[in-house]
Amino acid sequence: MNRPDRYRRYIRLALLTVTVVSLSPARTGQNEEAKERRSKIETILRIQDTRSIHDGKLISLLTDPDAAVRERAVHAFGSTQDTSVINLLVDRLVNDGEPKVQLEAAFAIGQAAGQLSSPRRERLAHELIWTRLDQLRGPASGGAGPAERLIEEIGKFGTETALTDLMRRFGNEEPPVHGHALVMSLARFAIRGIVAEEGVLHLLKLIKPPDAARWEAVYALQRIGDHPILKNSIEEIAKLTLHADPLVRMHSATILGKVKNENVSLIPLQKLADSDPDWRVRVNALKALGNLTLDGKPGIIETFRRSFFDGNMNVALTALSVFGTAGLRKDSANASAQVFSDLERIAANRENGFLWQLQAEAASAVAALEGGAAIPIITPRGSPRRPLDARLLVALGTTGSPEAAPLLSRYLGQADPVLYRSALEGFQILVEKNRSNRGLIQKMYDAGIAALSVHDMAIVTTAASILGDSLLLRPAAAPRLAETLERLRVPDDVEAIQEIAATLGKLKEQSAVDALRKQLEQPDRSVVRACASALKSITGRSYTSEVPTFFEPLFTDFDFAYLNALPETVRVKMETIRGDVMMELYKQAAPFTVMTFLKLATQKAFYRGLVFHRVVPNFVIQGGDPRGDGWGGPGYSIRSEFSTRTYERGSVGIASAGKDTEGSQFFITQSPQPHLDGRYTNFGKVISGMDAVDKIQVDDHIFDVKIVQD
Repeated sequence: MNRPDRYRRYIRLALLTVTVVSLSPARTGQNEEAKERRSKIETILRIQDTRSIHDGKLISLLTDPDAAVRERAVHAFGSTQDTSVINLLVDRLVNDGEPKVQLEAAFAIGQAAGQLSSPRRERLAHELIWTRLDQLRGPASGGAGPAERLIEEIGKFGTETALTDLMRRFGNEEPPVHGHALVMSLARFAIRGIVAEEGVLHLLKLIKPPDAARWEAVYALQRIGDHPILKNSIEEIAKLTLHADPLVRMHSATILGKVKNENVSLIPLQKLADSDPDWRVRVNALKALGNLTLDGKPGIIETFRRSFFDGNMNVALTALSVFGTAGLRKDSANASAQVFSDLERIAANRENGFLWQLQAEAASAVAALEGGAAIPIITPRGSPRRPLDARLLVALGTTGSPEAAPLLSRYLGQADPVLYRSALEGFQILVEKNRSNRGLIQKMYDAGIAALSVHDMAIVTTAASILGDSLLLRPAAAPRLAETLERLRVPDDVEAIQEIAATLGKLKEQSAVDALRKQLEQPDRSVVRACASALKSITGRSYTSEVPTFFEPLFTDFDFAYLNALPETVRVKMETIRGDVMMELYKQAAPFTVMTFLKLATQKAFYRGLVFHRVVPNFVIQGGDPRGDGWGGPGYSIRSEFSTRTYERGSVGIASAGKDTEGSQFFITQSPQPHLDGRYTNFGKVISGMDAVDKIQVDDHIFDVKIVQD
């Protein structure tokens, strides 16, 4: 028994040795291939992040034998948005054998083509619609294919002619193979203000019968808005308010508010505002009602009054905000007497019975509706809540009463930059409402000049904007603006530099030329372009030749060891005062954004204790600003990483002041927002905790952000 067993062991050992020897070259080859792929992808990521496409390396990788490398190379052009490679992208679109590469090529074309001249956009769209679409292969795995992607992308850049061509080509398609793509393309055309009658009629067909309507078609109609054909079909739209899908109901409410047929719209909108189970629908219904005339409609006024006390804060805040735009007088009707009483009670908040966010919104509404009579109610009383006093200062300006000027002046020169800037903003609104009051105008001018000397980017930006107002444009301001410009630096002062350049361009003072020319050496494309534009306004000649084609980023972090060590699925937990929010981050779609976010969160505890400074009900919550007012960041900027990811409910994006100006501020969407696609870096999604997201309000704290280990 022992000998045969021993022999069998020897045989197994020999076979194993042969197997290992025979597999080693293959495994070595696989490892080498993986190593080469990783090296090429890291090269692509470096080029994409530095925007250094001029050396030809990225272009050469468009035809790499490895499909994964080609896909990543094409993907990079979706962020660089370089128009010089559109022909190469079209080639990849139609000739690459990998559908994923084709899909990325379609996206990159849509991202870049919007920067072309109108004739070039028209020629490109014609070629794509009538020639290239026929050459595309089947769908990529797991979703829509390159043809569908391309049809949708044409909506980002196509002209009126392109829209007509799309409808001729696919409007009567049976079966509607490209139906969803065409709907989203129509929506993207409408976002850009391009609408065709045949497109509207096509969308209206898709909402019949009403219970079969999909939210995307209603969204597209909502983006089209007040169109004659929609006016004639408003009764069909009103039926959608009974739809089972809250997205259909919320967008149909918006349409009713835009078309403004009160005979048809009033009752459905009131029902939605009063009793829809989804708070987002109630928000949209209230906004829609705000577009209608409220005077003489006690039932609608009562709907708003009840909504002031809605159990959902987003609904209550929307009701207060919208009512402030109603233009009602306090004594216009018995119904309004009660609503004004409640409004004033919330704005005064004398016994602190209301949350400060409600008080701030009510104060803005009272200021707009009652003017100077609201001043005793809304004058700041030194609240421990800085955001409340900031809102009250702006509300003082909203009253339009010159009596608010001395109250605002007390806060000019404040050590607290948030209150200082809010006082400037309030004063600016006050002057706008008193454009013939020379005394106020002079005080505003003096305040703007004084604010230029403050070492705070937000205050300087606001001051430059004030001095750029047509009422305040004075040649005497040019030297102070130019002097301020010379001390500002990138990246911290980008927005201030841009605003000063814009004001100097309006002034057209030759004395500012030298200061503006020095700014052409700044390592920021947006700054250089703003200053070149101002110089052209002053001198009459183009400075395009002095704008570099390549800008070396001030901050890069090519820590590929860190990136590669991250799991393929990266999950983080954001602990907030309203509960935990679990998020999955898109490591592949936005690697540098994900890495920056994680390093800030885990290595620097950057987000610990910060607040959400911006909440727009049924749109976004936004946080991550160390200043707490929307003007702060980490002290550097990173580049945009655009992708085919769409903004759905719970998408996580990075806030920016324009392309390649991202930092630490992030936002989470509360409903689908297609107009953000391809414009803001989409780097994750909420996988649990949307109930907490929906409860978060301005000044709510983030306790911490942590990586979740599987």
